Amino acid sequence: MKRILPIIAAITGTACAQAQTEANDSTHIKALDEVVVEARMQSTSATVSTYIPTSKQKNSAQSGTELLNRMAIPQLSLSIGDNVTTASGKPVDIFIDYLPASEQDLAGMRMTDVKKVEYYDYPDDPRFDGKAHVVNFIMQKYEYGGYLKTSAREFFIANSGQLNLYTKFQYRRMTYDLAVGGYYNSNDHTFSNSAESYRLPQPDGTVKEITRLSETTAAATRRHNVWPTFKALYRTDNITISNTLGADFDYFPKENNSGKVTYLNSALPATLFSSEASHNIKSIVYSGNWSFILPHGNSITFNPYYSYSHTNQASIYTESGAGEYVNNASDNSHRATGNLRFKHNFGRWGDLTALCNMIYQKNSTRYTGTADAFDRQTTLRIGPGVMYSYNSEKFYGMAGAGLNYDRSRFADVTEESTQPWIDLSLQYSFNSSHSANIEFHHMTSIPSSSYRSAAIIQSNPFMSYTGNPAIRPYKSYDLGASYLWMPSNKFRLSVYGNAWIVDDRYAYVYEASATGILRTIQQPMGSYAQGSYGVSAMLLLLDNKLQINGQAGQTIAHNGAPYNWTKSHFNYSAQAFYYLDNWHFGLQYVSDQAYPDGCMVGTWMSSKSAYSAIAGWGNSAWNFQTVVTNPFRWNWHADTSTMKSEFYDMRQNIYNSNYHCYILVSATYTFGFGKKIQVGNEASQQSGAASGILR
Repeated sequence: MKRILPIIAAITGTACAQAQTEANDSTHIKALDEVVVEARMQSTSATVSTYIPTSKQKNSAQSGTELLNRMAIPQLSLSIGDNVTTASGKPVDIFIDYLPASEQDLAGMRMTDVKKVEYYDYPDDPRFDGKAHVVNFIMQKYEYGGYLKTSAREFFIANSGQLNLYTKFQYRRMTYDLAVGGYYNSNDHTFSNSAESYRLPQPDGTVKEITRLSETTAAATRRHNVWPTFKALYRTDNITISNTLGADFDYFPKENNSGKVTYLNSALPATLFSSEASHNIKSIVYSGNWSFILPHGNSITFNPYYSYSHTNQASIYTESGAGEYVNNASDNSHRATGNLRFKHNFGRWGDLTALCNMIYQKNSTRYTGTADAFDRQTTLRIGPGVMYSYNSEKFYGMAGAGLNYDRSRFADVTEESTQPWIDLSLQYSFNSSHSANIEFHHMTSIPSSSYRSAAIIQSNPFMSYTGNPAIRPYKSYDLGASYLWMPSNKFRLSVYGNAWIVDDRYAYVYEASATGILRTIQQPMGSYAQGSYGVSAMLLLLDNKLQINGQAGQTIAHNGAPYNWTKSHFNYSAQAFYYLDNWHFGLQYVSDQAYPDGCMVGTWMSSKSAYSAIAGWGNSAWNFQTVVTNPFRWNWHADTSTMKSEFYDMRQNIYNSNYHCYILVSATYTFGFGKKIQVGNEASQQSGAASGILR
């Protein structure tokens, strides 16, 4: 050892001397490229796609709906307005921190507190109440405090506007929300012109064809709406109890039209017509969301709901030489629902959920005028079932099945049926950038109470309509598939396809007599099928200051007897946003649309294209925005509706402000107080039960 140590020391000293000599003679430097670490703003997995909004996107948006549009989530459709659907047109349910949110909730959010946005297809979380397609806002959590937010919007040229006030206060585990809003509309350009063909069989065996042209020359529509809402929320780590009480007062004091009617292929002379109508709806609504996380992997959720609505409507249609048609109605509607779910987690073996959904609706409707009737109807649905879900690192599967027991009673007619429902969703995530899913859904749909009336109401000299107390729920089948690719923050792409099939459906049938047409509802009619496919993409450029996104797709529909047609339409949309400090500028374009107006009718709708320019300024407190829509279009024609059947055809041109030039000026201001703010789930406008008045 004594000999080894001096040798090691000598070698070390020599090496150090050589290193010092080299260092003095020359210095070897290797330049490294600049490394920029960028946080991932989007990801996908087998169960959820997650998106983190930028501060520029949040400051430029006045509501949650606008933020979704700014974020260009590929699973959602781009639109001009507040409607949120999937890219294929399916309805989307919005939640804030796992509690249901309405349009007014989204308007009352404090945008700077949105941490991330989640998108789900058929989530197994019981707090989402079994919804098929879900957007969930995750908000910043705070200790205590509150905020006050005001929102004002005015549609110039369209002559409508609204003013809303939201306030929130949190103390410890309790959060209180109080909100009130108002809306007005004063429009003289909402009406329709129609061309109707009546083919009436005569006693001598011939068919008398009459073409009736109705042209409106003057119109006036007035609307006023007021809604107050109060919400109380209690939340701990294991308990969430939310209760909301609201009211809604919706008044249409004037819906008047006048013009002329001419008849072709007939000796009937041209006449003048006038139509005066009004209606109002008063509602009170309670909704609750209760969630309890129990020991040993168990949880219970219960969502009670009750609403009461009173509706009054009155109309007088007069046609010179043909008479006066008075139709008045009043309705009292009660609707109660309750959804109960018990979930048990088996660890790596998945989750099992037992559930029961209940719906009860009661309508009492009085008709006077061309019909004198009093309808009393009740509808009950009880739907028990079970759901099993399994989630691994890359795979998520959910399968559910159960029964829907339906019982409806109209006067002395009672209909009962028991039908199965089935849910299936399979989702696979290749990694955090790729995911794919397929889904299947089968259920029966409850007919609206307004379709069951046996009253016969006459609307003009040749047209009357009635309902059918004996109609039953129809069966529907949904099948869909999608693929999502998000390689980086700067690009994302989604491809989708889906189909919807209706069997044992009820539909309008136009029965002819020698003097006119009676529109009835009959079942079963021919099958109905509708499908769509398309692609959606987003691209960021210029250091993320410029965002371009768009989508394109095609809709195909087949409508069997009694209409017997197959139609399709290709549509597309695009938008671009540019951010410059606190300023934002945008351009949006939506191509002309054509689509079926539901599975019950034979109507094919066609609408115009729409385009808009946006300019605004915003920070964490203030947001100002101006939107100019359709600046080069100065006619009020919006949509065209066509329908053909054996005895009756109709083509209707619909006029309103939707596709006319208008300018939207809006502003929001949010004032926060307290140490920190608990936000989300603001009190919102509450809507009552659906009216049972025949339509």
